[in-house]
Amino acid sequence: MAMSAWTTIDRFHSTPEQIGLPTALSVRADAGLTERQSRALVERDPEVAAAYPGVETAALVPGQTATIALRGLGTDQDPYPYTLAEGRPARGADEAVAGQGLLDLLDVRVGDWVRMTVGDQPQILHIVGRSIEPENAGRVISTSLDTLRANDPGLRPTLYELRLDPGADPREVADRLATAGRGHLDVHTVTNPADGLSPLRAVIAGLIAVLALIGLIELLTAIGGTVRESERDLLALKAIGLSPRQITAITVTATGCTALAAVLAATALGLPLAHWLIDAQGRSSGIGAGIAQGPSASLMLLLGAAAVLCAAALAAVPAARAARRRLADTLSAVA
Repeated sequence: MAMSAWTTIDRFHSTPEQIGLPTALSVRADAGLTERQSRALVERDPEVAAAYPGVETAALVPGQTATIALRGLGTDQDPYPYTLAEGRPARGADEAVAGQGLLDLLDVRVGDWVRMTVGDQPQILHIVGRSIEPENAGRVISTSLDTLRANDPGLRPTLYELRLDPGADPREVADRLATAGRGHLDVHTVTNPADGLSPLRAVIAGLIAVLALIGLIELLTAIGGTVRESERDLLALKAIGLSPRQITAITVTATGCTALAAVLAATALGLPLAHWLIDAQGRSSGIGAGIAQGPSASLMLLLGAAAVLCAAALAAVPAARAARRRLADTLSAVA
């Protein structure tokens, strides 16, 4: 479970597009630039892979006093790459995707229609998918800019979400755009919610260390008890002619099999439980389920093999000592 939490935080940093952050920069242009000029400026940079025009405004929904965020990003020809956890992308007219926070707020689900008011104009949208929304507690509904323009033909984009080339430094690109805009562009890096979770790495590392220490103590206790309780078996094994090395191998194998059973049980129970807990936290925060990421199979295999080998190595020394005890000492201990 601790490894799943660590891997999920790593996922936020390494692949932010999978947790609802496909773009790295957000650019707002002032009234001194036309739509064509603004788009030309942001697309001129060689490390900008795509620029998605859009608007974001507050909207009211029936029965609620709080506002939600209504976004129109991308066009029908160049749609915004939303990260979907459920449903399908919004492709047709009046189609939208929504965050978990909005679905919970309105008590709706994918497939329902929602009505909202933007200023004094009504807007009715069909929710066809649930997106991973790390902003505004998930109370976001998103559609294409063309859909909003159908309701308001005079609407012009007020921001551009920029997807950069792999390996591009967002801060360097932001500095170049700000210089090229000559004060007409307000450029910001997109905030990654994982930046605030970085201190949790130390907590998770400490938790893993404490769990490893507890496991080590329990393992030593179990080995000691096994060696003490197997003294009668030692008499029988020696009686049939087994060497001390063979007797040691039997005890080590038994301990290794016990550790292997524990690893398999922990993997079978821990990984699903970790996914459930992380997704439950995602739902409660409004981001939504679908953010959990378990450790890779190779890492789990390495961790399991290390646990089994460690258990066998720890059992080898006391088992060898017990196997080399003289027969008279064994008889007196049993008596």
